[in-house]
Amino acid sequence: MKRVVVVGGGISGLATAYRIVSGCEARGIPLALTLLEGEPRLGGKIVTERRDGFTVEGGPNGFLDGKPETLRLAHDLGLGEHLLPSSDAARRRFVFRHGALHALPESPPAFFRSHLLSLPGRLRILAEPFIRPAPPDLDESLAEFGTRRLGAEAVDALLDPMVSGVYAGDPRKLSVWACFPRIKELERDYGSLIRALLTLQRERRKALASGAAPAAAPGGGGPAGPSGKLTSFAAGTEVLVERLREVLGERVRVGAAARAVTANRGGASGRYRVVLGNGEVLDADAVALAVPAYATAELLAELAPVASTAAREIGYAPAAVVALGFERSAVRHPLDGFGFLIPRTEGRRILGSLWTSSIYPGHRAPEGRVLLRTIVGGARNPEIAGLPPDDLVEVVRGELRSILGIDAPVVFREVFQWPVAIPQYNVGHRERVRRVDEAVAPHPGLVITGNAYRGVGINDCTRDSERAATQIIGSIQPGAV
Repeated sequence: MKRVVVVGGGISGLATAYRIVSGCEARGIPLALTLLEGEPRLGGKIVTERRDGFTVEGGPNGFLDGKPETLRLAHDLGLGEHLLPSSDAARRRFVFRHGALHALPESPPAFFRSHLLSLPGRLRILAEPFIRPAPPDLDESLAEFGTRRLGAEAVDALLDPMVSGVYAGDPRKLSVWACFPRIKELERDYGSLIRALLTLQRERRKALASGAAPAAAPGGGGPAGPSGKLTSFAAGTEVLVERLREVLGERVRVGAAARAVTANRGGASGRYRVVLGNGEVLDADAVALAVPAYATAELLAELAPVASTAAREIGYAPAAVVALGFERSAVRHPLDGFGFLIPRTEGRRILGSLWTSSIYPGHRAPEGRVLLRTIVGGARNPEIAGLPPDDLVEVVRGELRSILGIDAPVVFREVFQWPVAIPQYNVGHRERVRRVDEAVAPHPGLVITGNAYRGVGINDCTRDSERAATQIIGSIQPGAV
């Protein structure tokens, strides 16, 4: 009987545990698996509140269907019929700049007609094909990369709000290689982002004309990054967590925090000992750590101090999600899209707002009402994320009044506060991850996963869970994978 301990009950830990269990069952490997979660609930930042006819997410709003891992997990769990794609209107996204909402252009002609950027800013982008590429191994910040290739105005108006929407981070600190590796790959392979876009579009047209399926971009992404339609579940994203909990059953222990992972010097009872906060000790042949980087640092302080030090260097940004419901008749704006993000230069107190009832119409708000999720804090305004809930609601109401003209009574409110929300892949992140991996490598059966290392989205977590599970199974049964 092989014993495996998974530490962490977020989507990374749950998916890793599920893949280990199903993989061992398929191979006939006797397995005793325990998943430890220190909090009283599972799911981490994936939390869905269902109340008064509203369904609101406290964390991720879904995942993109352009990559297969989360879809595969959902179908394997029997959740295929519950998948909910976003509406076509959700493709329409806005940036609030110079006091007005601007739709993000969806084609080159629309881009040059748009007033999101000034005429000099648009002309500067035309010069992008003539900019020499940087050395492929240069780890630039997003702001440095964007300024070099597209100009400073494009960084302010386009990259900055995009980074706020994904990482709640600072483009002057975040690593382009770590956050958006596809962009660096395009520069490396084609010498220009615009040249890459035109070449890939031409190749797809040829493939379609020949009747062949278009070749997938490396990494499953589109011309500049992940592609696909935002997708969730009819009853909310937490459905995935609930189903994983159901399948894993008694293997899951909540309110059971791990304090340390040490080597088992006894030899006969497995390679590792997982020490819990109450003093209990679990022997294990393999251990998967799927907790935040700072928790990994604590757990590995004795066993792998170099990995502990590197993991501790990965910082986090705080964030708050303020969900407000209004009567549809009281909101004059059509809310005809995904929502809007705001560049830092606007000096606003929110990062942006998602029009959730427009993204998933008929599933997130009762008939005749609308639901907006507004994001506050991040690296830009970390202090605001920690305000009392009533103060956060007033901050958001003031901004929605100014930007969208919403001055109506609130019929629903829910506030989620995350003091440690999103890992920040700052310049040097890939080197930090390399140090973690190299320090863990001499410890067979010890695997680290989670959103602090190779991607912050649900797709990134489910993809890495497959890697982690494969490594665990291979360590406990060599030759099984």
